[in-house]
Amino acid sequence: MLTNITPRQRRKIVEYEIQFMYDRNSGYGFPCDENGKLLPMTDCAKENYDYCMTHRDEFTEWNEITAIVRHITENATGTCICGEKIELWDQYMGACECPKCGRWYNLFGQELIKPEYWEDGEDW
Repeated sequence: MLTNITPRQRRKIVEYEIQFMYDRNSGYGFPCDENGKLLPMTDCAKENYDYCMTHRDEFTEWNEITAIVRHITENATGTCICGEKIELWDQYMGACECPKCGRWYNLFGQELIKPEYWEDGEDW
């Protein structure tokens, strides 16, 4: 059994971008902080941003800071018998392998025998 198990957690992520919209479904978005300061961009993105700033009349909305909110679920984690911290995820049939020692665990942190010894279920 794994020790130090941390249950999976749902986390909220808020990202911001400056948007230039042609209509509700199309336009440009450039990553920024909550105050509208642009984050580092590629040369191509900089060219697009410059285009947007010099052609504002083409957009129904321009230079608007928009918050994009998404939620993610982080997998549970635990410490293997060998001391390796592992993430419990569905690597193979609801189980995962410790990358250090090769032990297998189910998503509840219980140790399993290796998959090669699992029955295939054809006789059920």
